[in-house]
Amino acid sequence: MLLPAMIHVLRITSLLLLLSLCTCAPPAPAPLFTLQDSAQSGLEFGNFIEEDDTYNILDFEFVYNGGGVAVADFNGDDLPDLYFTGNTTPNSLYLNKGNLQFADITEQTNTAGAERWCSGVVAGDVNGDGRQDIYVSATVYPDPNLRKNLLFINEGNDAEGNPRFTEQAAAYGIADTSHTTQAAFLDYDRDGDLDLYLLINEMDNRLIPNRYVAKRTDGKGRRNDQLYRNDGDQGDGHPVFTNVTAAAGINMDGYGLGLNICDLNNDGWPDIYVTNDYVTNDLLWINNQDGTFTDQAATYFKHTAYSAMGNDVADLNNDGLDDVIALDMFPETNSRRKSMMPPNNYFAYINNERYGYQYQFTRNVLQLARGNRPDNTNQPVYAEIGGYAGIAATDWSWSTLAADFDFDGDRDLLISNGFPKDVTDKDFMDYNIKVGNIASREMLIPQIPEVKIANYAYANDGEPIPSFR
Repeated sequence: MLLPAMIHVLRITSLLLLLSLCTCAPPAPAPLFTLQDSAQSGLEFGNFIEEDDTYNILDFEFVYNGGGVAVADFNGDDLPDLYFTGNTTPNSLYLNKGNLQFADITEQTNTAGAERWCSGVVAGDVNGDGRQDIYVSATVYPDPNLRKNLLFINEGNDAEGNPRFTEQAAAYGIADTSHTTQAAFLDYDRDGDLDLYLLINEMDNRLIPNRYVAKRTDGKGRRNDQLYRNDGDQGDGHPVFTNVTAAAGINMDGYGLGLNICDLNNDGWPDIYVTNDYVTNDLLWINNQDGTFTDQAATYFKHTAYSAMGNDVADLNNDGLDDVIALDMFPETNSRRKSMMPPNNYFAYINNERYGYQYQFTRNVLQLARGNRPDNTNQPVYAEIGGYAGIAATDWSWSTLAADFDFDGDRDLLISNGFPKDVTDKDFMDYNIKVGNIASREMLIPQIPEVKIANYAYANDGEPIPSFR
């Protein structure tokens, strides 16, 4: 169903996860995390979702999709600062004061992004001046002026050591209004500056997203991702971006939820991996090294996740090859599977063939890199081992992060999940069909079940074909 990039943030209660070294005896100890509350850290951001008769889970599917977080050193003191995006609440910038103490400097830096429904954020040095800038994705609102993405250019520090920002997305040519879920900087043409890829996800209530229709491949769809090339200084003292989506061959519609810049064919040129929701296939834009891309997802992967959300690309077995993790919403328990999932549909297999869609399955997938194909040294072979690895079922999952949390040399996995109201509950769906046309939203919404399931943390066993516990 969704996420940005990344992190599904319904409410950040300003608690920090602090990693401590464990003194347990071998085998490898599990890492210990402790919580630090806002009174200690100073982090008080909360992405409070205020539902009404327009923005509620029955009329607007994206209402719980959350926001994003960027981590970067914005004032040059070698401490990572934090920028949070919100939906019905303004964004917030927190300056790291050291010792896990943060100060809210949103007001003095003018980075709140008010009157926007912000879905994601990415930090990068856009103009090459050595300072980290902030690019914020905006979406949802019908008025395109309220969907303009924001670019906060870092102008250096003030007398108190706080960074100063000015909003210059329009001047740089990237005040895009295409319902951006998330963005990523990359140097796709390897000319030494940062280009920009936008992940687009617009819900059109006139079109059922799980309906099989002919793929749109002309690059003109409303849910077509966007690629902007950095053309450098055009005389105004800063870079200007040009939309090169069509010329680069980025030409497929989707419901984008996950975005990763990677190099899956190990040729030294950045590729782009996109996880798409619903029947739309995931996209793997392989860089052709001439300013264009070709989607090779069906060539690299035998199948993918169905309602694919967040993803990560990392070497999970230390063989020097990047593996791919993509999330879906397969429950772990039998009761949850029975209550929220429909049976497999034979006609979906027929329609995959008829309309040229890749096979997709409702579970997390782990695409393990197995080296290059014998007949083509530039194309790797991937084996999907999510079930074998033990990470296929983590319920309604949003984002995953691969990192070595227990310091044993192998990358582990954190997977966040959750949805405030379980609109896929089949009992509620039957109830809604019977009374939805006459019952008010005030009556229906309290009837939706609430299910609270813990996030998942997996330790890597370190084997050549990895599994997780």
